[in-house]
Amino acid sequence: MPLPDVSIHPALDKERVTELMNQTPNDRSLFIRLNALFSDEGTTLIQDIVVGLRMNDRSTLHDAIHKVKGSSAAMGASRVYAMSNAAIEICRNDLDLADLAELPSLLETEYAAYCEEAKQYLE
Repeated sequence: MPLPDVSIHPALDKERVTELMNQTPNDRSLFIRLNALFSDEGTTLIQDIVVGLRMNDRSTLHDAIHKVKGSSAAMGASRVYAMSNAAIEICRNDLDLADLAELPSLLETEYAAYCEEAKQYLE
């Protein structure tokens, strides 16, 4: 089961980001902090995925991908979410982990795309 083409999704779900920003009207500090955490955590989680793939450790992969899925849903990172959702199914259903070989580099690309679009909300 290969990873899906996520280009049909926006990198950033504007509605979700607006919801986050409206939690503290006229104060972007919450979104700014959450965005920084999302970006930093993404780097760490991608490294955890790399380690899980090297060790062929389904549990490590599942845990890291599950965290990516949750944080991307919360932040409105649509492409990251779609990719992690498909990847977690590979782990859960004991499918071939080789299908996840490109996941780290794909996630890096999509995290970067999200962060680039998020800049407009950080100013």
